Amino acid sequence: MKNLFLVIFFLSLNFLLIGCSNENQKEINELEKVYMEMREIAWTSLSDLAKETVIGNWEGAKVTEESIIHEGQLNGENKPIKVMKVIFNTSHDRFLGPIGIYIDPSTKEIVSRDIRM
Repeated sequence: MKNLFLVIFFLSLNFLLIGCSNENQKEINELEKVYMEMREIAWTSLSDLAKETVIGNWEGAKVTEESIIHEGQLNGENKPIKVMKVIFNTSHDRFLGPIGIYIDPSTKEIVSRDIRM
C-alpha cells in the first residue's frame, strides 16, 4: 500500500513538472519570436556598408529590454519608455563601439541609436 502511494505521488509530481516545463518553453518561444522580429527591424535599417562590418550572423545579435527617455514624446513628458535594444558587434567595435538600435516594441519603430565615435 505504501509503495502504491509513493508510485502515485511520483507520477503526479512528474506530470506536474512536465506541465510547468511546457509552459516555460512556450514563453521562451514567444519571447524569441519577439527578439527575432526586433533583430530583423534593426538589420533592415542598417546601410549596406554597416552590414558589411557586422561580425557573425545578424540573427544572433544580442537583444535586451531597456528603458529610455525619448525627447520626441508628446506633451513634453519625460517618462521613460520601454524599448528593445539590438546590439550588432562589428569589426570596428574597438574604434567606434558596437551598433546599438532602440526599437519601440509596440509600434515597431526605431526610436534611437547609440552614438558611435
